[in-house]
Amino acid sequence: MPEGTDGVKVCPETHVRCPNNGNCLPVYLRCNGVFDCVHHEDEAACDNITCLGLYRCRGSTVCLHPHSVCDDVPQCPLHDDEMLCDMSCPPNCVCRGLAFYCAGRFPVDEYEGLRYLDASGSGLIPSDVKGTHLLVFLRLAQCGLTSLEGLALPNLLYLDVSYNNLSSLSAARFQGVPQVRRVVLSGNVFLRLLDSGQRRHYRLAELDLSDIHVPRLNATVLTAFPGLQQLNLSGSRIQQVLDDGFQRLTELRVVDLRGCPVSHIPSVMFQGLRSLQTVYADSFRLCCPALLPADFNVHKCFAPFNEISTCDDLLGSEAYSAVTFVIALVAVIGNGSSFVFRMFVSKSKSKLGFGVFVTHLSLSDFLMGVYLVVLGVADRVYKGRYLWNDMWWRNSSVCKVAGFLSLLSSEVSTLIMCLITLDRFLVLRFPFSRKHFGLTSAHVASCVAWLAGVTLATVPLLPVTSHWRFYGHTSICLPLPVTRKDFSGREYSFGIVIVLNFVLFLFVCCGQLVIYWSVQANAMTAAATSTTRKTQDLTIARRLLAVAMSDFLCWFPIGLLGLLASRGVPVPGEVNVAVAVFVLPLNSALNPFLYTVNVLLERGRLAREERLRKLILSQLNAKS
Repeated sequence: MPEGTDGVKVCPETHVRCPNNGNCLPVYLRCNGVFDCVHHEDEAACDNITCLGLYRCRGSTVCLHPHSVCDDVPQCPLHDDEMLCDMSCPPNCVCRGLAFYCAGRFPVDEYEGLRYLDASGSGLIPSDVKGTHLLVFLRLAQCGLTSLEGLALPNLLYLDVSYNNLSSLSAARFQGVPQVRRVVLSGNVFLRLLDSGQRRHYRLAELDLSDIHVPRLNATVLTAFPGLQQLNLSGSRIQQVLDDGFQRLTELRVVDLRGCPVSHIPSVMFQGLRSLQTVYADSFRLCCPALLPADFNVHKCFAPFNEISTCDDLLGSEAYSAVTFVIALVAVIGNGSSFVFRMFVSKSKSKLGFGVFVTHLSLSDFLMGVYLVVLGVADRVYKGRYLWNDMWWRNSSVCKVAGFLSLLSSEVSTLIMCLITLDRFLVLRFPFSRKHFGLTSAHVASCVAWLAGVTLATVPLLPVTSHWRFYGHTSICLPLPVTRKDFSGREYSFGIVIVLNFVLFLFVCCGQLVIYWSVQANAMTAAATSTTRKTQDLTIARRLLAVAMSDFLCWFPIGLLGLLASRGVPVPGEVNVAVAVFVLPLNSALNPFLYTVNVLLERGRLAREERLRKLILSQLNAKS
């Protein structure tokens, strides 16, 4: 051997060097069970040998340089280095050593030494590969399989039969693959039944059942695989988990339930799974501590955060419950009183349309109070146990009615405020014109507003939009597009709650401001106007400005958040409940004070001033 610059012999790439005397040995003498170096270094650390870039002999730690493979001299203990030396790659296949990637059928039995076969879409069936006993990897995806009959591969570790037409499966089918560790059955949409029978398969550790469409899962059938550690059920659309859940799979470590709208959850679903480490889900309920094992790390349960509800409460906190109760009380009592007063108590029979509009407004705002009452009652009913009632509540008729009332109230109130703004503008800007709303025209316009609101609120309930689950998407029964979270019907919600309401809000605000400036200018410039009239006009202007400001405070934040979310700007999820509980109903609670209570207070003030004026005049007359 030639010497290097340091005087040490340089071995060729087919050899290794003994460190004690520099002798060069063929690679296949390393870890062959025979001491070839003086101090036995060639047999050291053989448990960690990887044969990187070399050929590893079957059933041993001996490594061969590629130059020693198929050289007519068997170097491996089982002589597998001289097997299949004349093998040619079949048609429709790409071959990399003993790994075949095939797109069509070929005589598999002619390649007995095959180790890896990916024959997706080839049309091969299990009986075609029956003689390849050395096969450790087999993929027969999209081959139109209806059965696994004939599967007999004693050394197989990985089996992928995804996206076929398998209809039933039993543990007995796995007796022909006793060493298999991972099985992929995803995409077999007809696979409705997992029949465990009397057989058990103890080696199977990973089972992929994603996208198989099983509405009701009886997890006890999986006990045919007592060593199961990873279970993938994502996209299987499971709605109910029956009996005692997964608690019999004592070795289970990872379970994936994403894409499963589970509505029925056994209380012992994950109990007793001491080995459970990770859970993936779409519902926050599956990550509630009451469902998980006592020592489970909740940070290893990955599910979307619910910004509204918690495992215990529908509204998430006592603060939200208290605010909901207060606003609901104010909206119901205020609007109910306003409606009763204007319909049955007030003796004013004005032929103007303002009173008609305010009456309809109080009725629509009253519905928002009813919506909040329903939410508050549901929160109290499910207090401390919302986890077990979430799906039932969101799918219930009560939730749909509550969401319907909320959207109806919101749209009708906004439309009627537009009518009030238009009415006030016509009255104050053209006081002597006949183009004003009368009783009949005001009722007709209000009925049109109600019809529009009913139509908008009914669209999500139609059969063609039933897949939206619009009102049951969130626990507040009304999905608001103010976060980046996507949901079915988001475009419709955005178009109504954000675009339409924002346009109407701008109309109301601009109209009220124009009226305010017009009244203020008339009051300050008309020389013939009495001081009393000026005061009245300024009072009206201030009241209209208060209306515009209340509209701004209620609708501008919603519109702004919706626009930011649509542009991909991060918006905290908590704003959903804040908007639904604090912002959206605020206008309904304030309107009775702006349109009725405020007017009554003003009338009371004017009546007191009139009585005082009469008292002063009577005293002056008595003195004179």
